[in-house]
Amino acid sequence: MSALTACSDGLSKNKNVSEYRTDVFIGSSGNFSAEAMTGFRETPFSIDGVSGEKCDFFLVTVKPKSFDPVKEYGYKLTLDGKEYEGTLVKHPFENTYSFEVPIKIVDRNVSVEIDGEKIELASVKTENYITPEKAYEIAKKRLGGSEVLSVQNEIYVRLIANPVNASGGYFWYVAFVDENKQTAAVLIHPESMEIVAVRE
Repeated sequence: MSALTACSDGLSKNKNVSEYRTDVFIGSSGNFSAEAMTGFRETPFSIDGVSGEKCDFFLVTVKPKSFDPVKEYGYKLTLDGKEYEGTLVKHPFENTYSFEVPIKIVDRNVSVEIDGEKIELASVKTENYITPEKAYEIAKKRLGGSEVLSVQNEIYVRLIANPVNASGGYFWYVAFVDENKQTAAVLIHPESMEIVAVRE
């Protein structure tokens, strides 16, 4: 399957979805660890209750195992015969670097080169993960009585690292935002489908 194959689910066609983060990848090499995320999102990005134009994205965050504040790192990514390369951008507060390209990855594995060193990235999802569509339906059912839940409002569906505690893992985060920037959201375990946190 091509790494750039488009998704065919209903969420990818929903004009009110402002961010659809479908997968997270992690990996490491001798000198770096990395995490990447992919999907599509509004551009320019604004959490304001109104969903605008969208753009595919693949964002890679790299952490050197030995941090040098004046060091610059180059990256290279090759997909379907197309090459992307450039210089990593330093995070203003953390000891990490990143780059982003306007593509959406649907393969379970992808590799990037940082300063010529290859990092193999693998999806964190297992075969037991529910789909983002299922997470969206669970969230809609749980938030059925919320005034923020409206077909006119912005929708965010993200696979995110555990924001609750230090036990690790990933969760589906589904949020609805109205024009007043009021948010209703649900955090869902991707395998058990348990709702672990709610904002109403």
